[in-house]
Amino acid sequence: MTVFTLTLWLLLPVAFVLSGSRVVDWAYGMPDLGPVDDMILSFLDRADGWRASLGLGDPFGALRATLHDVTGLGAR
Repeated sequence: MTVFTLTLWLLLPVAFVLSGSRVVDWAYGMPDLGPVDDMILSFLDRADGWRASLGLGDPFGALRATLHDVTGLGAR
């Protein structure tokens, strides 16, 4: 059980990064950095499109929903 829990917590940031909508929301909340933020936003937008084209879905949302179901933390 310890290995499972450790693996879960280590992979949580990876799942968050693969949840493109959250990353894009974060990126659009950044302060204006001129042309630098345009490049970052463009990259994140392309990466989100790539993730969506692969059909990866929303792994962070799925993990969160699973954890809520298993632990009874929230009703959907």
